[in-house]
Amino acid sequence: MIKRTLAPFIHTEKNAPYIYLTIIAALVPACCYAVFYYGIRAALMILLCAVSFVICDVICSKASSRYNSSEYFDLSSIVSGLVFALLLPPDTPVYMALAGVLFGSVITKQIFGGAGSNIINPAAGARLFIEMVFPSGMCGYTEPRANWFGIESLISSTAVPVIPDHSELSVIELLSGNFPGMLGASCAVLAVLGAVFLLMRGNLRLYAPLSYIISLSVLYYVMNPESNLITFMLSSGVFFIAVFMLGDMTTMPSRFAAGAFAGLVCAVLTVVLLPYVSLATALIAPVVSVNLMSFVMDFFSKTLTRRTKQSREVDVL
Repeated sequence: MIKRTLAPFIHTEKNAPYIYLTIIAALVPACCYAVFYYGIRAALMILLCAVSFVICDVICSKASSRYNSSEYFDLSSIVSGLVFALLLPPDTPVYMALAGVLFGSVITKQIFGGAGSNIINPAAGARLFIEMVFPSGMCGYTEPRANWFGIESLISSTAVPVIPDHSELSVIELLSGNFPGMLGASCAVLAVLGAVFLLMRGNLRLYAPLSYIISLSVLYYVMNPESNLITFMLSSGVFFIAVFMLGDMTTMPSRFAAGAFAGLVCAVLTVVLLPYVSLATALIAPVVSVNLMSFVMDFFSKTLTRRTKQSREVDVL
């Protein structure tokens, strides 16, 4: 008897715990970066999001009678919590983060059947939700290493809402992530290192991430010729989005053509949205949109491939 299992088994022979464990390992440098620059409040926020995501998923699984204690522990909850936390501004209050976790766990994941059945990346859904519901609260971009031991912002936002200006940053600051930005997603170097590690472990497909990075670079330069492309690419968090959201094996297309097209669509939507919405919305809303279309993209990619093979067979005959 063949036992059918949920994603991401449909994409790889490796089991789910191994895949998610390697993703957690790839996220460790970004977590260390967040704690180094933003102190105790960053450590508490990361821990809170990861633990609360696990608790929400377990409660929902038990309530829906899907929970089975004999099965492996679902590490996908920890991954979602870590990615969500690293996409937050440093001075995000706890209640906003918990609202995002609740939405990400219940609405974008458990309603669709739990781990492997979700059609939207839970971290992306959670981050987009609080960006829309608490827009002013998502502007706590404080200076790195300022108030390292302070935890006041976890109770209520103490930062003045500002949009950080990265135009005057040096290359060293850009590469090291030493500027106001998201908690752990702003350092492009660490995102690239995470991608290299995942590639070495065989747990990352580069179709969508590479297509996204290349397309976004070209389109941003064409649409904003007077802006500094390097500054935007290194400071905005696009590399983190590319690796840990567009590289997701569950919610992104699995075929080469579909993945490349998904990356292109994400880049186009981002460039279109940038002048009208916040940076976080412009980066994450396209990911959610592509997640919703990933099945259709895979279907048409598979159909076109089959038609091409059939036409070649007819030509040979």
